[in-house]
Amino acid sequence: MKSFLVSYKLSLILLIILFSQSVCANKNEGFINTKIQVDFRSMHVWRGIATSYVPSIEPSFEINQNNYKTGIWFAQSIDGNYTELDLYLTYNYRNFSFTIYDYYCPPSIEASSEIANYERNSTKHTIELDLAYLGSQEFPLKVLVATMIYGDDINTSTNKNYYSTYLEFAYSTEIDDNSINLFIGLTPFKSYYAEKPGIINAGLTVSRNINLHKSITIPFQASLVTNPITNSLFINFGFTL
Repeated sequence: MKSFLVSYKLSLILLIILFSQSVCANKNEGFINTKIQVDFRSMHVWRGIATSYVPSIEPSFEINQNNYKTGIWFAQSIDGNYTELDLYLTYNYRNFSFTIYDYYCPPSIEASSEIANYERNSTKHTIELDLAYLGSQEFPLKVLVATMIYGDDINTSTNKNYYSTYLEFAYSTEIDDNSINLFIGLTPFKSYYAEKPGIINAGLTVSRNINLHKSITIPFQASLVTNPITNSLFINFGFTL
């Protein structure tokens, strides 16, 4: 475990250094894009699991440079019972993307001081590798395969990682001024997501821009999400600044 932790930290530091050097070398050539946004959601649902049933505030910051992007994403529910801080690094090649995530989900704000804890049996970090096919304009079907490889993904019965895997198919289209995303996600075996294999996340998201004034437009979205394994139904909506 210690060897994995050391290797992970060294690899992450190396990636950040290489990315920073690449950004510095090209910043005068117009290759850098940054994005800051704040999302407001009525609740937080992730892959068919409700992590917060009350509204949450979700700011993020991202840097894009050529085929790479890296960023930080944060979420906090208004009741203080849900906190999350994620780091990610993505490489895009043609219609494919490869991403490494570091999800950090402490049980409360008070426990967020354990952010430096990567010990196998006590960490609230989860390291995940994602591979996605991004589709094309002719056929906008996206396929995602995501596997947790370390961290807060322990099977308490065996004290070993589940290596929880999530597979999702999503299809995007437009009707009038509405962007519609249909999705279905499943886990192929017992994992963090469910006690058995099956569909855990199915539904649709509708997005559109709302004009508040001549120069003020706010992206708005609403989602209907079902989890057949847990017989759950969620309606989530929000907007972005």
